[in-house]
Amino acid sequence: MTLDLKMFIDGKWTEAESGARYSLPNPATEATMGSAPDGQVADLRRAIDAARRAFDEGPWRRIDARDRGRLLHQLADGIERRKEEFRQLLIGGHGAEFITHPIQLDKPIDLLRNYAELATRFEFERPLPHTTSVTAAGEQLVSSVAYRQPVGVCGLIPTWNFPLFVTAQKIGPALATGCTMVIKPSPYGPLVDLLLAEVVEELDLPAGVFNVVTGQSPDLGSELSSHPAVDKISFTGSVGTGKRVMEAASRTLKRIHLELGGKSAQIILDDFDLDAGALSAAAPSYFHAGQGCAMTTRVLIGRERHDALLERMQNFVENVVRVGDPADPGVFLGPVIREERRQAIEGYIATGREEGATLVTGGGRPEGLEKGYFVEPTIFGNVSNLMRIAREEIFGPVVSVIPFDDEADAIRIANESSFGLYGGILTRDVKKGLAMAKQIRSGGVGINNASNLLYAPFGGFKESGIGRENHVWGMEEFTELQAISWPA
Repeated sequence: MTLDLKMFIDGKWTEAESGARYSLPNPATEATMGSAPDGQVADLRRAIDAARRAFDEGPWRRIDARDRGRLLHQLADGIERRKEEFRQLLIGGHGAEFITHPIQLDKPIDLLRNYAELATRFEFERPLPHTTSVTAAGEQLVSSVAYRQPVGVCGLIPTWNFPLFVTAQKIGPALATGCTMVIKPSPYGPLVDLLLAEVVEELDLPAGVFNVVTGQSPDLGSELSSHPAVDKISFTGSVGTGKRVMEAASRTLKRIHLELGGKSAQIILDDFDLDAGALSAAAPSYFHAGQGCAMTTRVLIGRERHDALLERMQNFVENVVRVGDPADPGVFLGPVIREERRQAIEGYIATGREEGATLVTGGGRPEGLEKGYFVEPTIFGNVSNLMRIAREEIFGPVVSVIPFDDEADAIRIANESSFGLYGGILTRDVKKGLAMAKQIRSGGVGINNASNLLYAPFGGFKESGIGRENHVWGMEEFTELQAISWPA
């Protein structure tokens, strides 16, 4: 599957004003997957102008919310019809193994349907208790409502690792609340959003509501974040880039949502079976080659069981985790997205060795895979939480196993991080797990690998971000709250 798609601006397909395009490799084979327009600031400004007109002058934000919900259902239907095209693009362009497809492909459709339903029952208007106010004519009874308006023109900057899922989490509530948008995909993976625009084109959506601008220039993100006609930025990506987005957005005090990095801890309590613990510690950490912000890449285990856990994790990695091209349904771990990312991961592995951690398995490039950006699944043991490999987000298939002395020490280690996106607790005592979870400073905690990707709020504490996505919390992020009062 090779795609050479155009940008989608103001309801029309267009090349970059310069005519330039850039190629996109398959990270498993290094063959060309397709190409995208290499847009520049002038192209982005055209899209922003279109979104501004569509919001200020068009009908979109004024139509009944039920009609917006209907269009979201149609969007989900359109993705369903072209599901196999999206699947092949996710495999070939993003290295998405089949084990990831429920999140990569099925869950985005569920998210859009959920936002379609929310559009019809979200509390856009809440009556408030009556009160009195004093005027020149005397005291009068006052009625009031809290009204949620759409926030306006939204700059949406999704990331490349779960591209359809992340984009759905942004466009779902943006469309449901009546916003217009400009999507600026990661230069690593723009084709999913351009294919999505083909589905959108089939809908009865006013021109300018949905725009996609692609390109490699960092000026695009800076311009979108700082442009005065953009009312809100929603960014998913690294902490460093998030800080630059926030700085640029501060120039116009626009609303901002940031879903950033993580260094999540999985705490294995002494009552939890070690065989199950090894599976639960290793498998999620190598999901999508470790390229996920919420993955529990710090594994915390009681000191006395540390070596026994390492032995079991090593056995799982060396005998179960199959590395290769994700086009093969039997592959568990595919490539990382680009060569520069592989080199950065290898740099962290070298640092772990230098810092004195024990390299248990992996650490190199898999044999027999000369093409593609592959890294061996890697385990470090005897890791101190002060080491770089335990403190910085590696975003690759590298796990650090850290011993703790007792449960209080485990909580301390889990919280001793500049991040606070996610965490996990493995225990036979769910009541204890719940009590511990409330002491962990992260946006989410999964006990015994439980997760809720459809209804629970998602976002982080500390440097893991600002704001929340999903369900009603995602809807609220795309609205401004207005008070309206009148004489009763």
